[in-house]
Amino acid sequence: MSTLQSFLTWFSKLFSVKSTISSVLLGGFCVAADKALRWKPISDQTLLRALTDNTAHGLVGLWSWGIVCGARTRQDVLHTLLCGLLASLVDTDHFIAAKSLRLKDALSLPARPPFHATSLLLSTVLTMWILLKILDWKALHLLPWICTVAWLSHHIRDGTRHGLWFPPMGSTPPIPYWMYIGLIIALPNVVILCLNFGTVFDQARVTNAPLVSNV
Repeated sequence: MSTLQSFLTWFSKLFSVKSTISSVLLGGFCVAADKALRWKPISDQTLLRALTDNTAHGLVGLWSWGIVCGARTRQDVLHTLLCGLLASLVDTDHFIAAKSLRLKDALSLPARPPFHATSLLLSTVLTMWILLKILDWKALHLLPWICTVAWLSHHIRDGTRHGLWFPPMGSTPPIPYWMYIGLIIALPNVVILCLNFGTVFDQARVTNAPLVSNV
């Protein structure tokens, strides 16, 4: 089997029709969630808008990891739920920074809270990955990827308003809406590629290349 044939076989195993449709539907969900946030009965109620937005963050994270793993096993489902939870928990930093449980205080911060710093996200994931490699904790080898999908999907959604924040360097311009949808769709698929990239170079394994849930 040629290298090209091996690559095409590997690629088709990773990106099924089901995962492709799920990715497109994820983008559609983001559009629907954003429209819901602009719907007057929601946008006029601060608490309802905050709950709706945070729920959307969680569902995007959950949906994204579901695309990555396929949610075939009990462990896959637990990982998917964890990703959704981590995506929602990013917003707890509003209350931490405000030192208050009042929603008004949490939404009236003079600057962005720490968990919304993309450079902090990347450094945390990198540190986690290095520690897991050093300690050889194979049972947790997917955790850095789950955190990446959860936190980065949250940052990308917020990035349409404020851009991505890379302290101490500063922030990017706000992400154009079409780019935001494209990045959300691409994120889980890029993670799939990263987790399975090595299999394309092992022709003996290509025809039986494992999916993410079996890595």
